Amino acid sequence: MICGYCKKQIARPLELFNGDWACPRCKKVLNIKSISVCVTEENDETAKLAELCYLRALKSSENKPAYDRNLSSAVEYCRTAARMGNPKALIRLGFFYENGYMPVGEKESRALAAEYYKSVFTGSVRVDMNTHDPDYIDGGKKLQNAAARLYLELIKKQADESTYLKEKQKIMLKGLYVPDDSDVSVAADSRVQSLFKVLSSCASEEKSPLFGLLRVEADELGSVLGYIDDNKNKPKIVELAKKIRIVFFNAENGTFQTVKTENNLMGLDRTMPYYLYFFNEIGVHDISRRACVKIAKALKKSNALGEYAGVKRMIGAISKSYNVDYIFTEDDVLMYKSRFESFEHATGDLIDSIAE
Repeated sequence: MICGYCKKQIARPLELFNGDWACPRCKKVLNIKSISVCVTEENDETAKLAELCYLRALKSSENKPAYDRNLSSAVEYCRTAARMGNPKALIRLGFFYENGYMPVGEKESRALAAEYYKSVFTGSVRVDMNTHDPDYIDGGKKLQNAAARLYLELIKKQADESTYLKEKQKIMLKGLYVPDDSDVSVAADSRVQSLFKVLSSCASEEKSPLFGLLRVEADELGSVLGYIDDNKNKPKIVELAKKIRIVFFNAENGTFQTVKTENNLMGLDRTMPYYLYFFNEIGVHDISRRACVKIAKALKKSNALGEYAGVKRMIGAISKSYNVDYIFTEDDVLMYKSRFESFEHATGDLIDSIAE
């Protein structure tokens, strides 16, 4: 894709914690709405590869290594095709965000899913190839109807009735099909399962989160600490803490507890809300291990707020917002990195941008 600001060709945009894309050269934010929705031989083949890998993942659901490998490939192919404007990939990427496949906070994931669906049905779909695919007949009307339906189902889950009806009316005026309200179902994933999906994504073979803050309410804490799967006797949070750094910060008084063993869980007050901080130094990242260590040190550094001053500043800022989770990759730090600036300083700039 080409940056609309510096006009440079971008192999891969920076993917920021709030779902925005940014140019790695000029650091300007690229709007999803600026994507030209079109079908080409290249992006169609890439979208087909994404679907093939996703189907393989579903078929290998009982073989976790194979499932994770196929799903990672599906997401990466889908991202690539979506950046090139393929409508099927844009819809699938929206589906991935909506259903918790992506390591992004709940609020951001729903907002992004809505944007990807809207990108397909609000404009036109240009077909720049010879094809007999029925999805692309009549300017991709079938795909636009599918995207509009998914969008309305998503809005129905999270918005008030008047907002939903307004959005439905807009879609009807475009001549697109809308479902009867009785067809729109509401389903909510378990908050605890969503949280562990994010933490488990740290083991992705393609690209994984670098660090994040996940809000755990008092009535959820017992379920999080006691969550056991994979036929193991130890709580899953302890198993994960063997691979990534996990620290619980009391949302009320700022005290914290690093998790390494089951005994560390005993001191957590189950009547209090917490922020679960994780740092994934061993995951797959587009920066060196040494750079990861520098970012971790910057977040852990002490000042008047004590140890983990950077994390505490972020907690203070996000506790005043409506967002539940903040999940970052190295791209969020690279957004503030320059040739003459250290990773530690760039991390501080990222924290400043959140704490503003």
